[in-house]
This record gives sequence, structure tokens and C-alpha cells, in this order.
Amino acid sequence: MKTSWWCGGALLFVGAAASAQGTAITEERVRETVGWLAADERLGRDTGSPELVAAGEWIAARFAAAGLQQVQEGSWYHSFPMAGHTVDSAAVVVKLTRKLRDDTKVFELTADVDVRQRSAADAVAGTDDPCTVAQFDDPVLQRLLTARSARSPIVVEIPSDHPAWLDATGKHAVLGKVRQASRPVFYVRPGLLPAKPSEGDQPTWTVTWSTAAAEATEVPQHNVMALWPGTDKKDEFVVVSAHYDHIGVGRAVDGDAIHNGADDNATGTTGVLLLAEALAKLPPCRRSLLFICFTGEERGLLGSRQFVAAPPVPLDKIAVVLNLEMLGRPEAEKGGKAWFTGSGYSDLARIAEPALAKGGVGLMPFRMADQLFSASDNYPFALAGVVAHSLSAGSLHSDYHQPSDEVAKLDLPHMTTVLRGLLELSIELGNRDERPVWSEAGKAKLEGPWAKQRERQARPEGGEPPEPR
Repeated sequence: MKTSWWCGGALLFVGAAASAQGTAITEERVRETVGWLAADERLGRDTGSPELVAAGEWIAARFAAAGLQQVQEGSWYHSFPMAGHTVDSAAVVVKLTRKLRDDTKVFELTADVDVRQRSAADAVAGTDDPCTVAQFDDPVLQRLLTARSARSPIVVEIPSDHPAWLDATGKHAVLGKVRQASRPVFYVRPGLLPAKPSEGDQPTWTVTWSTAAAEATEVPQHNVMALWPGTDKKDEFVVVSAHYDHIGVGRAVDGDAIHNGADDNATGTTGVLLLAEALAKLPPCRRSLLFICFTGEERGLLGSRQFVAAPPVPLDKIAVVLNLEMLGRPEAEKGGKAWFTGSGYSDLARIAEPALAKGGVGLMPFRMADQLFSASDNYPFALAGVVAHSLSAGSLHSDYHQPSDEVAKLDLPHMTTVLRGLLELSIELGNRDERPVWSEAGKAKLEGPWAKQRERQARPEGGEPPEPR
């Protein structure tokens, strides 16, 4: 049955058109889009990486080709700077000394050929400093690097075709602040240093080294956004979002070091793109649809926090945020099912249930749904008072944040069904008279713990993102 009303002087027949357009979201298009985003060539889409920049450009080109509009004239981006430093691998001097019982060997390494500087450091030189020498895939080393605990120099043996080695060539920018009294981390190509003895006495290492002083810089980051303008409520916005970054390249598991992030969150980004393309072929909704792909989610919701801090549209005009997270890996026997984080905090789930059902999607409870409410890009909006939830259609599976999060493990028919349901939900949110509203439980959060979190985030220090992997 057709549903009709007058909007801006034009009679729109939306119900039938929406159902017909659901078929425009096909399994083939899902496979093509998620496959590009999660390909090895993207090198895990780490925040600040050239590969993430290229992914942002690709998303923007898809928005443009769909006929969407720029939110800010002249750019598809909502940009913000991240603190970083420039280091120069061509300027390093490294001489390693290895002692094993009575045997002493010295290794002088050629800058940018044998040895490269991974990260910025406070100190610029040292003589016979004790140091750690380890293989890149050593799990203890990876914990040290994640903790940013380089209080003495670290020398990492790394394959010469590894993306991290290639990215460290010459003068390059790295994200993050320089910690006081920190020492550098160096990469060394394989075959130059003797292997670690498998048993018996272990060698000790010292290093005499120098580097150029790190130069402070700002590294621009980009949320990608596009607009499908509405009609009589065009000054209100339904945000459909997902993060397009992942965690990059790390310790190899079974020979694979690339964290492809197929489910987390190439699936969500695919959802934003295909929903935008499908909706752009339909008559406009009453409200405007604002599509956003956030960067920096994996580094503490940086992109969405920056968007809320400097919004290109008024926050009080955002009716709801529908954030998409991990849509491709349903639990056993739960294909075609989805769930909302913090569903009890507002009436969005109640509104969504019949709309999703039009596309064949059912809502279900999830044991960690409330806990995960603060774990994705809906949360900064919620802290600002905007009704905002993440929708997921899977679970925290064993491949989460592992190199094994690959496209081959996605349930593409399930994901296609979920996106067709989300198309119906997007139209419902764009056209209904009333906005979603907070429940009493949500209001209690707004006035209690969320208010305290808002105060913490407003402080000048604002928290420091983890160091790049």
C-alpha cells in the first residue's frame, strides 16, 4: 500500500518506492564495497596513514558520484589536526654492541638503509645505553610499544617488505606527543644482527646513537561527510555514521600482520555508502540525511569527538544518530538479527523495530549492549544530549582486532538483509513527525555519569591518544 503526503508542493509516494529500492542494495555491491575497504592494500586503515587518506578520498568520490551534496562548500571533509612530530630516518646514527660471555661484536648501521627511526623521542643522543633488541612479532615487544614505554632505546628487527619499515623511510610524520625522557625506537632490516640463542646464556646489547630533534607538527585528519537535503524539515538531520579507520599493521599471526578490519568496521562504512547511494535514488525525506564516516574511532572516538566539538550543523538540529558497527558476523542461528547499544536509554529501538522488519530484520537483545554504548561514535553525541545509538548485527568474535578479521569470514547475505532493513529505518527516521526521545533511564544518565564525562572531556588536556602501532 502506498503512503503519500505533500512535501514542498510535490506528492511523494515513499512507501512503495522505498521497498522497491531495497533491492538496489545487493549482495554483489556489498561484497565489492567491503572488499575494497578491507583489502590488504589498505594496510588496516590506521589513523594518520596514507592508506586511510586514500580510503577517505575513495569514500568522498562515491558520495559525489551518488549525487549527494557537500555539507561545507568546497570540501567533503570535516577536518581537524592531531598533534604529531616529524622524524628523519636519514639523520640517525646507530652503533650496536653485542656481548655474549667473552665475545663482543659491534654493528655500525647505515641510516635509512639498515636502520630507520620509528617514533619521536625526547632525548636525541646516548652513549653505550642499554637497549632492547627484539623481533617485530615478539609479543613482549608489542606490549612495550603499545605502552609507549621506551625509557631506553628499543631496536626492532623487521622484514624489509613490512609496511611499517616502508613507512619509516626518510623524513616522516608520526602521531602523538613526545613523552619526557623517552628514547627512540629504531627499526633494523633483517640479516644484519645475529639470531638470539635458543638456550643458554643470552647476549646483552648497548647502543651509541643520535637522531635529529623531533619537530612538532600537526597532522590533518578527516571525517568524510555528505548531505541528502530534505523537504519541509530539511533543517533537521538524521545522521547515519560509521568509522572507517582500523588499527593498521601489527604483530604477525600465522604470517599475517595486516589487521584488515573487515567486520570492524569496513562493514559499517559499507553500510553508510550503500545507504547513501540507495537513498539518493529516492524522493527526498522530510528531514535531511547526513552521512558521516569518522576517522580515529580506534584511538578514542577522536573523529566523532572533534565533530561534536566543532559541528558543521547545529547539534540541536540533529534528530538522531544511527551509528553502524560490525554488521557482518552474526552469532549462530541469528542471521538477519540486529541490536542497539543502550536500547533502553531512548525510544529509538521501539521506533526501529517495525521499520527494520519491513526489510526482514529482527531486533534482539545482546548481553553487552549497555556496556558497549560508550564504545563507539554514538557516544560523544549522546554526551551532548543528542539521541544516538550504535546498531550492530554480530558479536565480539574471536577475530576482533586480529589479522584474521577478513572479508572471507563475513556473512554477506546476512549483511545485505541488515542494510535493506536499515534503508527502511533511515526513511522512517527521515519522515516521521516526532524525533526519538530519551527515556527516563537515558535522562538519568544525561544528568549523572554522562554529565561528569562531559566535564572531563571539556578539560584542556582532553586525554592523549595511544601511540601509532
